[in-house]
Amino acid sequence: MLGDKAAARAIASTRADFNAALAARDISAITAVLAEAVTLVPGDDAVLIEGREAQLQAWQSIFANMPDVSYVRTPGRIEIGADGELAAETGRWRGAWSSEGFSIRYTGRYFAKWRLDGERWLIEAEVFVTLKRQA
Repeated sequence: MLGDKAAARAIASTRADFNAALAARDISAITAVLAEAVTLVPGDDAVLIEGREAQLQAWQSIFANMPDVSYVRTPGRIEIGADGELAAETGRWRGAWSSEGFSIRYTGRYFAKWRLDGERWLIEAEVFVTLKRQA
């Protein structure tokens, strides 16, 4: 089992990889970070996305329909559970894209639940709260 600091560094590194995968629209790299039963609660009043396949389909649709979309999650705190198997990440997120001549920017806070699967940390759940929208 990794120590708390090493585990937090591993999660931060995996988060950076996930941000890079989103920027590159790399579905296989996105897949590598998501648990099979991952749940995503979007920041607005969109529908809950349950399961890796549903989330991958959502990302593919977003990338196809919004070619300039960008999303970045910036961790503020990563806490490792006492058993070393679960972790909580909180931070800020931002999203941006253009639509019909308008630039749209969202920002807010997020929470992520991570689970250690063998040697790697996977996202098991993410909850986003949109705090600011600019169009």
